[in-house]
Amino acid sequence: MPESAHPNRWFGANPQATSSQGKNQHGWTRETPATWRSALGLTDKPEDREPPEGGGYWYPESPKKKGPIIAAIVILAVIAIAVGWIIGNATGGSSSQPNLAAKQDPTIAYGGRLFVSFACSACHGMQGKGGVDAAVPALATVSSSMSPVQIATIIEDGVPGQAASNGGTTGPYMPTWRNILSKEQVAALTAYIGQGLPPVAGAAPQGVPTGQGDVSAGQVLFLNYGCENCHGANGLGGVVNPSADGTIPPLGGKDFNHEFPTQAIKDVITNGSVIGKNPITSMPHWGGIIPPDQLTQLAAYIQTLPGPS
Repeated sequence: MPESAHPNRWFGANPQATSSQGKNQHGWTRETPATWRSALGLTDKPEDREPPEGGGYWYPESPKKKGPIIAAIVILAVIAIAVGWIIGNATGGSSSQPNLAAKQDPTIAYGGRLFVSFACSACHGMQGKGGVDAAVPALATVSSSMSPVQIATIIEDGVPGQAASNGGTTGPYMPTWRNILSKEQVAALTAYIGQGLPPVAGAAPQGVPTGQGDVSAGQVLFLNYGCENCHGANGLGGVVNPSADGTIPPLGGKDFNHEFPTQAIKDVITNGSVIGKNPITSMPHWGGIIPPDQLTQLAAYIQTLPGPS
């Protein structure tokens, strides 16, 4: 691999910066009679009528008030529909909004949350359904062809990516989690995958805010794509990595921003990086998985990080 212009200091690799990037309302109205007389269909005037027997005056009876009755029927119908919807959703459930009160095996639930927080879902799809990138397989049926030991081994040691001339890789690959995940976490993930990746209440990426600027969106994406798991909270580094530094160093700061302007950060995220041979902790290749607009948002957030103190 040719020497890179960027020394092995921040991203745990020496990737060359390249210009490539991954791939009506409806309502109803009711006419209200202008007067009681029009509602009764009376066209003559009271004074033109013969007085009633015994004298006195004519007082037309009030019309039957059908409006409130109709409104009450409509309200009852709406309530009935709403109650039916609530009952149906509570009993039927859904994969996108699992029942928060439902009991679930603790190990499986923990594995489901790890699957999201370590960004497995970002590559393999929620519940391992795939469809994110052609190079990343779906996992829904992987337990039928692989043993728990094989699944755990791949989680720990990864599947090596093919190195590219720019210091990154030619496409997405399975990174190594040996120095990042504990044995208990690997076991929980293995159990979750072995059970067919069922929905887990509360296991979902954070919603990315809109209309709040790139930095706010990038902060959420930094968590959703698992960057914090390797680069540390607020990009402060410290995670063990078998590189010359011994740990994955912090992101941000004056020197970092000078060496890695916006496009260089986006290129490193897109192309990933590999140091030596697997199994090692390396920067994943996110090209084709993270959209270009989110790359811009991530770069904007990273450039606000404090760097080494």
